[in-house]
Amino acid sequence: MGGVGEKIMVSALTGVMSPVLGKLTSLIEKKYTELKNVRKKLEQLRNELRAINLALEKYATMESPDVQVKAWMAEMRELAYDLEDSIDLFTHHVDHEPADTTGVKSFFRKKIRKLKRLHYRHKFFAEEIKELHVLVNQACERRKRYEFEVGNSSISHEISISHPEIDPRLQALYVEVEKLVGIEKPSQEVISRLVGENPEQRRSRRVVSIVGPGGSGKTTLAKQVYEKIKDQFSCVAFVSVSQKPNMSNLLRELQYQIGVSRSMATMRSCSDQLLIDQLRSYLENQRYLVVIDDVWTQLAWDTIQCALPRNGHTSRIIMTTRINSVGQFCCTSDEGFVYEMKPLSRNDSENLFVKRIFCCEDKFPVQLEGIKNEILEKCDGLPLAIVTLASLLATKPRTKEEWERALNAISCMNEKDSGLEVMDKILSLSYNELPHDMRNCLLHLSTFPEDHEIYKDILVWRWVAEGFITEKQGYTLQQVGESYFYEFINRNLIQPITLVPRYGMCAVEEGCRVHDIILNFLISRSAEENFVTVLDSQGLPSSDRRVRRLSVWSNPMHVVAVFRGTMNLSHLRSINICNVGGWTMPRVLDLPVLRVLDLDLEEYGDWSTVDRDGTLSLFLLRFSRKNGVMPPAQTGYRIVDPDCILSLFHLRYLRFGGESDVMLPAQIGSLQYLQTLDLSGAKVTQLPESIVQLKRLMCLVGYQLIMPDGFGNMESLQELGNLDGCNCSVSFGEDLALLSKLRVLRVTFMWSSTSDLRTRKESLLSSLCKLGQNSLRCVHVYDNVGGGDCFVDSWCPSPCRLQKFIHISKHLRFPKWISSCLSDLTYLDILVQKMEMEHLSILGDLPAIRFLYLDVKQVTSDGLVISHGAFPSLTCFQFYNIDGPGLVFEGGMRMLEWLRLGFDADKAQATYGTLEVGIGHLSSIKRIGLTVRMVSKGENDPVEKAVKSVINGQIKMLLNCTTVGIGFSRRSRLAGRERHAEEAIG
Repeated sequence: MGGVGEKIMVSALTGVMSPVLGKLTSLIEKKYTELKNVRKKLEQLRNELRAINLALEKYATMESPDVQVKAWMAEMRELAYDLEDSIDLFTHHVDHEPADTTGVKSFFRKKIRKLKRLHYRHKFFAEEIKELHVLVNQACERRKRYEFEVGNSSISHEISISHPEIDPRLQALYVEVEKLVGIEKPSQEVISRLVGENPEQRRSRRVVSIVGPGGSGKTTLAKQVYEKIKDQFSCVAFVSVSQKPNMSNLLRELQYQIGVSRSMATMRSCSDQLLIDQLRSYLENQRYLVVIDDVWTQLAWDTIQCALPRNGHTSRIIMTTRINSVGQFCCTSDEGFVYEMKPLSRNDSENLFVKRIFCCEDKFPVQLEGIKNEILEKCDGLPLAIVTLASLLATKPRTKEEWERALNAISCMNEKDSGLEVMDKILSLSYNELPHDMRNCLLHLSTFPEDHEIYKDILVWRWVAEGFITEKQGYTLQQVGESYFYEFINRNLIQPITLVPRYGMCAVEEGCRVHDIILNFLISRSAEENFVTVLDSQGLPSSDRRVRRLSVWSNPMHVVAVFRGTMNLSHLRSINICNVGGWTMPRVLDLPVLRVLDLDLEEYGDWSTVDRDGTLSLFLLRFSRKNGVMPPAQTGYRIVDPDCILSLFHLRYLRFGGESDVMLPAQIGSLQYLQTLDLSGAKVTQLPESIVQLKRLMCLVGYQLIMPDGFGNMESLQELGNLDGCNCSVSFGEDLALLSKLRVLRVTFMWSSTSDLRTRKESLLSSLCKLGQNSLRCVHVYDNVGGGDCFVDSWCPSPCRLQKFIHISKHLRFPKWISSCLSDLTYLDILVQKMEMEHLSILGDLPAIRFLYLDVKQVTSDGLVISHGAFPSLTCFQFYNIDGPGLVFEGGMRMLEWLRLGFDADKAQATYGTLEVGIGHLSSIKRIGLTVRMVSKGENDPVEKAVKSVINGQIKMLLNCTTVGIGFSRRSRLAGRERHAEEAIG
């Protein structure tokens, strides 16, 4: 197992070295480095670091380096950090000398002092570079002296021979049937989709992709399905692919198992093309079953499927993968389906755990009941984690102390005697497959506490501030960071969730959680790499340790200790303090290289999360805000003295989460490196005038922000909101129009009696017309005061690159500017007075629309029909027409997974002649929520039962649907979302 941790260490090191090289290059190009051969020293140092970086990248492919190599790697990491700190401090002091604004004599005196300071700083910096250069040379000499060469592949070869890899999937292939738990229902479901239908109706080849994270039981499920149905086929094979497959060997193994040839020696001389041709020829007239286990890339699948012909003999293929996009790619719409692995239920988890430890014993020791529940809570239904821990405990004394030790071992899986190496290896496979520039982003997740709900935008802007994101042609740093976030979801490394908005808006936000097992894996690697220092229940680190990133969880005493100077913080780059209240940050902070200050002190309690699809709480938020009710206020703490922030001159990211009593310093504009200012948890609305000086600020978010005049000079802004449209300057739209890089804008019009409201909205619309032709991608407008009809007709020219539009106001006419030219629009949430069929057709033709939320007051008299081919990309659809008949489905929406409908049963019956709305046509649907308005006496009312029967008859046709909710609105006069919200609250 040793090689796993070292690979991770190398990947983090290459991430540290890259920004240093970039800054060295930039520094060399500046004239002030010419003093006393500084430029020459820098060029020599850069060349040496380039060579080291190349060696590090080669080293990343090696296994199990010895102690000397590991020590050298740690030394290179610390040197890279120190060098970057020196460059940052030097450039700041040189580029930010105070301005001379006094008389002539004073001007010359200050010039002389400035030159002396500049000379001193050049000299000091030159000495620092010289010392660091000496240390780098010494480290390189030491490497040569002890005869270990970083780029030497022979080391890897030698170690791989003496310590062969063990495939962690082998045990899943040979587990006894009687030991399996929770596999029966999934295997029956997969079998019914593969062979349960009439063969005459499905004679073409079919593919099922079993998708899930490492350790979720994919191989076990595939093996059980294979064993149960293989006798129905004339040819069968079960082969494993792995991360870096040898295709020639894999094709030979396929031939051998299928029976094309029984001579491996004969096959060894064949090319890949010949092997594929032989397989195709042999299988052309056979009914075959092939399992392709552990596919990592689309390229690997493309090669394999070339050998498996579509022969019309009801052949079947099962493939497993931990990467969602690969699973989808392998299944075309007409010949396959994706089966997503689900966690074991609590009952199945307990059965599996007890079976593995106690075999046939009937009684479970009472004294271990509590610790058993804690262990199962940690495993969270992940079969591999349960089996691994149970196998470990089966060999241990059955004492509470021993079991508690095993529970604690989950958080230190790299210990050689813990018995958890297989878990470590499974997770490491996914980690090592990531590109190098993504690995630090994943390690950074160890900053957050267990079960913490992480907002996507917070995470991405943190990555940008830390320097983990590298620029890519044609994309902003935020776009690159978002692509990493979605790739982590795609690879099942994080779990996507939906969260309540932080900015007083109504659009639910994207976020994630990190599974406890994965989080502990990342924490373990981060500690080993000195990437993040986590203070939770642990003691403080030694005072001589250089802490680079610090995360404090739920422990105010640790926070006090940190800021009283008991830790060496001079090299600290980021501070993350979570769920700690009742303390005050010192007036002065001596943190010269701090880049990130993230204070998340309190949550909104029950308002902080939502149900998985987010819609229920979306109703609640809109209902409560519309009626003047806000989320419960918490008692804030005065946590920050304004002046202490100004001493953090290298700060790039500043965030106040929870409910914080904060005052921004009047001179916040002096923080010239600041990129993100997140006031979503601060009681700050009026922003200081100096904020317009923050030319590097890319993200400014909060609640009801009132911007000073001149904020159009903040030329780097990409995300802004939400702005208080009623109290900003009347002409705030003129400043907005100057923000040519703006991508995300949130504006609120709320609780205002101003007489110039229409002027303000027209000013906003004028700016949107200009921004829509630049970088604008997402617009959120929450209008609580009415009169928002100016957004219906007047957006011209149409924002062709718009991706997300949310307009919450009174029900208005359908916007005329929404047309097929909005080819990038993926998210739309609007309230419409009357929906015509032509409007629905326009929306149905939008090629990229994936999320559509429509609250409709009226529909056309003959109703609305979703036709074949409409909404080709839609995955989430809400149509709320509780005062009307709703709509029906004749086809289309082949990608739809989540559906929420609200309609009046009597009006639906009168309009369509039936309550069969056509849900049965939605073959991919997984979650359905229905709200039916009708006159009813309660659950036992025969009319209500009849309605349920009709709906359930349609739902039974859906094989993939796992969650169904049917609610009834029984009060005839209380309509719309307000009624739905009231029922949800009740």
